[in-house]
Amino acid sequence: MASGETQRAVAARDAEKALLVSIHSHYARLILSGEKRVELRRRFDSEAAGSRMLIYATSPTAAVVGHVVIDNVECLSTDEIWRLYGKDAAISAEDFRSYFAGVEDGCAVLLSNPKTYKEPVPLQDLRSTHGLTAPQSYIFLRDAHRELIAHEQD
Repeated sequence: MASGETQRAVAARDAEKALLVSIHSHYARLILSGEKRVELRRRFDSEAAGSRMLIYATSPTAAVVGHVVIDNVECLSTDEIWRLYGKDAAISAEDFRSYFAGVEDGCAVLLSNPKTYKEPVPLQDLRSTHGLTAPQSYIFLRDAHRELIAHEQD
């Protein structure tokens, strides 16, 4: 936080640059532990680079469990993604091929600064307090979601 900047001001500023992303619980844990530094997507918005990515861990967790920073989004051939980022994606070659079956290109979302929430935001609270449902893939968050964006910020 910049000198003299309030938490609310930071949240409002960052509202333009925050996403809520659904990730399988297993991979969410790997991201937040720092073992998985690259998220793989068949499609992803390159404008998300520099954004905070809130992680919604799918069932059985069904909660926003933490966040990371999206350092960059690289859309490449799947062969290039595997060559450059296979190890950092924490996925087997078989699962990688299965995920990208039928497409030639995909996106590598480069992540840093994982933070696990001490108090996750359960799906019920996501709906009732923040007016959101778990996205199928991802959604950009707006100023109306600044309370969620600011959840457990340092």
